[in-house]
Amino acid sequence: MDRETLAYLLKSGKYLCFNPLDTDFPRPDEDNSESNVKIETESQEADAVIDAPEQAPLFDSPHMKDAIFFKEVGTDDRTGRLYTSTRFLMAYNSANPHEGGPSFEISPRQLEKNLTEYFGGNATPLTNHDKCVLEVFERTPTFDPFMLMAQRQYIERFRPVTEQTFYVSASVSTEVRSIIAIKARQLVQLAASAGVNRDKITETVLAIEEAIWSSQTNEGTSRVFKEMGIPPGQEDEILLAWKGISYYEFMLVEFRMDYIQMLKWLGSGNSVPSNIGLTGGGETTDIYNLRKRAILALRNSYLMASQIMNNYLDAYGTLIERQNPKPFHLFLQNAPTNFEQLGMCVGSFGHVNSAWKDLTNAGHLQRPKPENLEKFYRFVCDLIEFRESTRTNIE
Repeated sequence: MDRETLAYLLKSGKYLCFNPLDTDFPRPDEDNSESNVKIETESQEADAVIDAPEQAPLFDSPHMKDAIFFKEVGTDDRTGRLYTSTRFLMAYNSANPHEGGPSFEISPRQLEKNLTEYFGGNATPLTNHDKCVLEVFERTPTFDPFMLMAQRQYIERFRPVTEQTFYVSASVSTEVRSIIAIKARQLVQLAASAGVNRDKITETVLAIEEAIWSSQTNEGTSRVFKEMGIPPGQEDEILLAWKGISYYEFMLVEFRMDYIQMLKWLGSGNSVPSNIGLTGGGETTDIYNLRKRAILALRNSYLMASQIMNNYLDAYGTLIERQNPKPFHLFLQNAPTNFEQLGMCVGSFGHVNSAWKDLTNAGHLQRPKPENLEKFYRFVCDLIEFRESTRTNIE
């Protein structure tokens, strides 16, 4: 990842890039009808944490308090499967991280080793709290506050952190919970086939809804998962993935019109410089090639996300309408992989969408400056054209 890509990431959202120093979060006293609100946690202990008079920052380590965390996308040469790796950048200048710095993968054990080597052999152990946060970052496709909130209990296993980290808009919370509630209610047939008494079906469905929302198994999900042959050790991971997929389902719907508008703009004359005929042949070819690559990458990414979501909805429909659990069982078994790939695609589009709106005033600007168009297209290609990346520094 080069500096321009990092700069675009930092100013275009929190999907694939996270800055612990970014305090652009809503506060409890800013609530109104259009406001952001605190998402309630699932236990009294977490509620007590929220009410604490003072809360520590997200990280203990001084090396991470002002670091930049970001996702990189690669392709497994053997399987062709896309995957994300999570890195953290120790910026040379924390006030201007665009200047770059060394970066490392955040696997806790490897990170301790890399930091020790970087600081000339001086041991730099991580606290247990920091390890928990890094593990969440590593297994979560995006850094959305919603996804961090979904794992708040694990993040705060050793100590509380500032509550602002877990704020999401009230509308997003309501919409995603509604998606989960609908799916849970439709599981009545599955609950019945699992031997649940009719007078306990509603109770079981509510238990399933709560389990997905809290990403923690309970009696209701254990009963259903057992019927589907899912090992107990995989239940919480699948529930987190299920909640994440529900969130990304909501985001795909939210992005749909923006995606259509962006494609229309990319196919119009406004997506090339106004002086395109006056530039040299080489420059003209370059900008057209960049635009072609960007369009292809954007379409492939959106189609991949749509295909995963369609597979999910088809499998669920087969379960509910035909009482055939096999397709949904298979989807749940692969839920963590689907979760990663779906989040990767949705997060990438979120950044591109934000950058495009900023560049074109949501498509209303006639023709951006040539240099800005080229930077935008290169950003899209760098972010979404999936390939192996082995860089360790922001150049």
